[in-house]
Amino acid sequence: MLAVSNVWAQHYPTSYFVSPMDTPLYLSAPFGTLRDNHFHSGMDIRTYEKEGLPIYAVADGYVSRIKVSAFGYGKAIYIDHPNGYTSVYGHMQKYDGDLAVYVKKVHYHEKSFEIDHFPGRNKIKITKGQLIGYSGNSGGSTGPHLHFEIRDTQKEEPLNPQLFNILGVDFYEPEIKRLVVYDLNNYKPIIQQNLPINERNSIKTDSGIVLIDTIMVSKGAIAFGIEAYDYLLNEKKAYSIYCSDFYWNQKKYFTFRMDRLNFSETKFINAHIDYELYKREGYRVQKCFLDDGNRAQIYPFMRNKGVINLEDTLVHTAQFCVGDFDGRIKTFYAKVKSNNSVVTAETPCNDKVFYPNINNTINEELLRITLPKNAIYDTLYPCLITTNPNIKGTLSLAYQVHTPNTPLQKPLTIAIQVDTLNIPSSKLLLASVRNNKYLSGAGGNYKDGWVTLHTSNFGTYTVVADSTPPTIKVLGLNRANQFNDTTKFQVKINDNMSGIASYNGYLNGQWILLDYDAKNDLLQFDFDETTLFNQKQELQIIVTDKKENTTTWKSEVTFKK
Repeated sequence: MLAVSNVWAQHYPTSYFVSPMDTPLYLSAPFGTLRDNHFHSGMDIRTYEKEGLPIYAVADGYVSRIKVSAFGYGKAIYIDHPNGYTSVYGHMQKYDGDLAVYVKKVHYHEKSFEIDHFPGRNKIKITKGQLIGYSGNSGGSTGPHLHFEIRDTQKEEPLNPQLFNILGVDFYEPEIKRLVVYDLNNYKPIIQQNLPINERNSIKTDSGIVLIDTIMVSKGAIAFGIEAYDYLLNEKKAYSIYCSDFYWNQKKYFTFRMDRLNFSETKFINAHIDYELYKREGYRVQKCFLDDGNRAQIYPFMRNKGVINLEDTLVHTAQFCVGDFDGRIKTFYAKVKSNNSVVTAETPCNDKVFYPNINNTINEELLRITLPKNAIYDTLYPCLITTNPNIKGTLSLAYQVHTPNTPLQKPLTIAIQVDTLNIPSSKLLLASVRNNKYLSGAGGNYKDGWVTLHTSNFGTYTVVADSTPPTIKVLGLNRANQFNDTTKFQVKINDNMSGIASYNGYLNGQWILLDYDAKNDLLQFDFDETTLFNQKQELQIIVTDKKENTTTWKSEVTFKK
């Protein structure tokens, strides 16, 4: 049967750390949650849709890193502890006390909102339970919460905080919602059964859920996948499972357990799940077998990579166990029999082949593609389609490089030849094309007649130019150029194609710190004890995009008090 947390937790200190918050740890995402292109490296702790809740250091230590970004973890702090672990606190609203003063000095010294600062060993000492800041919604957060991690300091690998007895609230057992059977005898896995599990096709027994009808499958190499969820606070909101086991005729073949991650391996989530099915249907099926290109270290046990070689027509038993960290287990059984059939894959688009263990290239008159070694998870027959996009602003043909339903572990390089047509070459980039109607800036640069882009997505690309500067809109100014808000001012900035590269604000000629909320396209300046009120001052905002188009806004303004 499934071995859950009690066996694994004994290897980690369970009384060393305290909770980072003084509220119950209701989670919006457990450790290892399945995300787009990565496993979630921490636990997301709910803050009741509010910002400003206190955050505490979980143990004695020192601040080893302060990172502030408009993306990712936003305002984050890293604390190294004497026992060899590092705690991480992300998406903060602001820092507290002397720490806040220190961070502000770093911003002004570097004249940048974005900082990645390493104070040095023991320069900023922290005590267990010390208030270090307040919860927020900064960076890539989609709602107020605290992102919390515990990492192995030396290896910089995040571990499940629940192993250290920092426990999220969980009242309900997990569920298995779907069983998928794959034929592995062709150049790619082919789904031959996709069965939602419900009351019509299964029954509850003392040992678990049992599928009523025998599943008929092809002969030869087969494998399985499951759609499974954990439920924490109610039976409506679904979360990712902690662990699973797959048995064939009562013999274990495959184990998945979410205890530890490595950042270099986190994109292997795209091989852990059925990526194409997720992109097409919107739900994630976790494979109970290992793709050749999947090197994630989250599988404590496997036999024959989880693959079953079915050469007879006898009835066999497939058993799936999923568990949560608290030890609740749900088991599902299915009878499986070969009908001696053979599944045939679709004919590949062309005779070109990409292999995962070598560098792959395509060189055509107007198109070059380079796919590095280990960029794909399995052998691929790429589809290449050339079209003439009827979209205003395109400067080349559009090239469909395979399909977005195929994941990449490493970026591919795509280069398209272009005649600059009297357009400054510094303004050229590639854009992705959707539905042969919409353009979205992808990036890239011009050199020697080619616009080259490194991208993590297959798709359709064409050449465009970005000569349009960003837009600036200062919010909250009345007709007398007075700001209505007495605590801050905000500026809306946007760019139509290449994206924002830099933003700076100056007050009476002196650089000022503008917080950048990229997801809402907002710059914000918070008034403090040095702010001059009720007098005219010169405010200047300068924004530049990634193709060096610049917009400047300048005016005399008054801050009211």
